[in-house]
Formats: sequence, C-alpha cells, structure tokens
Amino acid sequence: MPDTAIAHADLKKKTALSVLWSVIRVAWSTIATFVIFVILARILGPGDFGTFALASLLVEIGRVLAYAGLGDAVTRQLELDEELADTAFWATIAFSAIVAGLVFVFAPYYGDLVRDPAVANILRWLAPLLPISSLAVIHNARLARDFGHKSLAGQAIAASLLSGITAVACAFMGWGVWALVAQTAVNAIVTVLLGWFSYPWMPKFRFNVPMFRSVFLFSVSLVVTQLMWMLLARVQDIFISRWYGPVEVGRYRIAWRLIELIGQAVLAPIGSVSLITLSRLQNDRVAFRNAYNKIVGAAALGAIPLLLGFGALSTDMIAMLFGDKWGNAGDIATVLVLMAVPFVMNFFASSALSAVNKAESVLSVAALQLVTTLILTWLLVPYGVVAVAAGYTIRAWLTMPYQQYVLARFAGIDAKSTLKAVALPFCGSVLMAVCVWFAHPVIVEHIHNRWLALGVSIGLGAVIYLAFLPVFGRSAIRPYIALAMSLNPLRKRAQA
Repeated sequence: MPDTAIAHADLKKKTALSVLWSVIRVAWSTIATFVIFVILARILGPGDFGTFALASLLVEIGRVLAYAGLGDAVTRQLELDEELADTAFWATIAFSAIVAGLVFVFAPYYGDLVRDPAVANILRWLAPLLPISSLAVIHNARLARDFGHKSLAGQAIAASLLSGITAVACAFMGWGVWALVAQTAVNAIVTVLLGWFSYPWMPKFRFNVPMFRSVFLFSVSLVVTQLMWMLLARVQDIFISRWYGPVEVGRYRIAWRLIELIGQAVLAPIGSVSLITLSRLQNDRVAFRNAYNKIVGAAALGAIPLLLGFGALSTDMIAMLFGDKWGNAGDIATVLVLMAVPFVMNFFASSALSAVNKAESVLSVAALQLVTTLILTWLLVPYGVVAVAAGYTIRAWLTMPYQQYVLARFAGIDAKSTLKAVALPFCGSVLMAVCVWFAHPVIVEHIHNRWLALGVSIGLGAVIYLAFLPVFGRSAIRPYIALAMSLNPLRKRAQA
C-alpha cells in the first residue's frame, strides 16, 4: 500500500476514534446538561435565564477576543514548535486579563443598553472567569491536536456534573440567577484543573514576537469571523430585550438552547475533530473534498431528523418539560428548526476554510449573514418574538448559496456534492416531521397520558426515518455503516 494511502487510513482511524470519544463526551454532557437544564428551568423563571443570557453575551464576546484564536492556531500546526506554544499561552493570558478589565468597567453601560440593570452586577462576577478559563486553552488545544479526546471527554463529564450539581443546589436555596453564575464558575475552575492534569505541560517564560506576529495575523481574521458567528446567534437578544424585556429573551433563549443541545449532541463530536482531520488533508484536494462531504453527510444524518422532529413536537415538549410559564417558546423553536440544513452546513464551513489557510474568506460569509440578521431583526422585531425567529430562519436560507460559492472557490468543495450528501437525510427528515406533525394530535386524542402520547409520537418518527434510509439511500449510508463496524473491537479481534 502506498505511503499516502497508509497515512490516510491511519488518519481515518484516528479521526473515527476521536469522534467516538467525542460522542461519549458529548452524550454525557448533553444528557447531564439537559437534565440539569430541565430542573433549573422549572425552579427559575424566564427572567432569570433572560438576564443571564444578556450578561453571558458580553462575556462570550470577550472570550472570543481574549483567546484570539490562538488555540485553533496551535491545533492546526502540522509540526508544533514548543516556543510557539509558550508564546500562544502567555498571549492568551494577557489578552484575557485585559478583556476582563474592560468587561468589568463597561458592565453598567451595557446594562443600560439592554435595559436590564441587573446585568451589570452579574458581569462583574463573570469577568474574572475569563483569565481563569484561559489557563487551559493551550493545554486542551495541544490535547486535541494529539487526538486526546478521551481525556477531553473525562474533563467534560466531570465539569458538567460538578457545575450542574452546584447550580441545582444554589437554585433550591433561592439564589435565582446567581445559581447560573455559580454553575459557570465551577465549570471554568474544574476544566482548568483537569486540563493541566490531562496534559501536564509547563509553559516556559518566553515570548517570541515574530512567531506571535505570524500566528496572530492568521488568527485575526479567524477571531473576527468567530465574533461574527457568535453575534449572529446572540445579537437578537439585545433587540428583544430592548423591545420586550428579559422575560422574552429567556423564552427565546430556551428555544435556542434546546436546538443547541441537539447540535451539541450530533455536530460537536464531529466538529471537534473536523479541523484537525481536514488540516492533515489540506495538500490533497480530492481527499479533502471527500472528507468534508462525508463529515457533513454524517452530521446531517443525525442532526436534521432530530431538529425537524423536535420542531414537530416542540410546543407540547416544552410545556411538559418546563411548564406553562415559558409561553410561546415552543412556537419559536418550531420556526427556528426550519433552518436545519443551513444550520448543519454552517457548522463546518469555517473549519474547512481554516484548514486550507483561507480563514479570511469565511469572513465575508459571516459578515453577510450578520448584516442580513441585523436588518431582518430590526424590521421584524415590532411584530413579536416569533417574527424575529422567522427572520433568522429566512436569513439562513438566503445566505447559504453565497457560503457554498466561497467553499467552492477557496476550498474546491463544489455545492453539488455537498448538497448531495445532505439530500437523503433532509428528504427523510421532512417526511418524518410532516407525518409526526399530523399524527401527534390524533395520538393525543386517543392516548390521554401526555408523556405516553409524546413517546409514541417520537417512536413513530424514529420508525419512519429509520425505514426511509435503507429503502431510499442504502448506498449513501453504506460507508458510514462500514466505518462504524471497523471500530468494533470484537470484529478487529476476529480479523486478527
């Protein structure tokens, strides 16, 4: 077997094993987060979640600026220079301290902007967590670069469990929104401690200015892009808060949070290794394109049916899980899941362009999407929060063709092959969602136990989708089945 083929096969196995550990990590994190989220949502009110969401928005902006894309820059290095790692570590610490100071100072002004004075006090407690969290950024970047996703899985499990228990305990004690602050603090501290334990690397006291300059020039466009992607998902909170207050922000955010949990469960495990895998294939465009389409196809197989299935049942599901105080959150979720296809495809575009050193090209995509979101939100916010969600969904579909054009031009990934990769799960998911949408009221009418009726509807959707795949797309799913079977240790032993 040629050396190139052997290298590709080895990379394929490492990628698959890393995805497997990421699945374990995210599965636990998703289940634990969901359970904790349900408990907190039943104890706390929409206003608490809305206020915390508004505060965390500014902190997340600060986090993107503070980390400056240096972790990603370390991850994508084919041959990592230790002096570069040291430089990235100290730069991350310095940037985080500066940004934390700015967040602390400008907290009251931001509170005035969103018309929620309670935000300022929360920000002044969240700001110090930025430099604390930055202590593990380069450690975990190096761990991911070495395909150390087993250790990352252990970190995530421990951090989510300890922080979740802390939040629930604080909520029961009547802390209100401060329970969410405590959860964030514990999560940050545990992640740092385990990050250093998992990758026992001690950075040296050195800083190479030329190296920093070269990495930073790469990172600038990446940081701006990350900032735009983050604002793309969160800037609507500011409009909603100014028009309707933090309670409506909380309802909008809980709908988004459930969609994010679905994305975390399916997309995050694959996304966590996509940049590393694609970076290793950057000099082989055919292998690069094929790997990208397989990544997107695998993500679509799991994410699109979950999103559209959730949308078909979201009104009843949210009311049953969280109570009637969450109002129209179900309607918001139903509208938002209609962007399932661009939601999946957006997730991997930045990784693909970064892997071929064209991170700056995705900047135009992010800018177009952000500007379109701002315009549509500004036009539709007077008509209610559901209208704001509709504007966000319309934006996703309107801007998707331009994103595919950029991928084709700079990464050699043609839109036709990518759309072909997502066509099967999309068609099956639409059929499933439509059937569940019409069948659920009939099921509820005949089964008076709401939980049992919901379970029957979910089971019906699963049967329809799983029956659709082998009937209409056996050849499309065969590579994924073969890859999954190759990871079976019993099968490997038998072959040996």
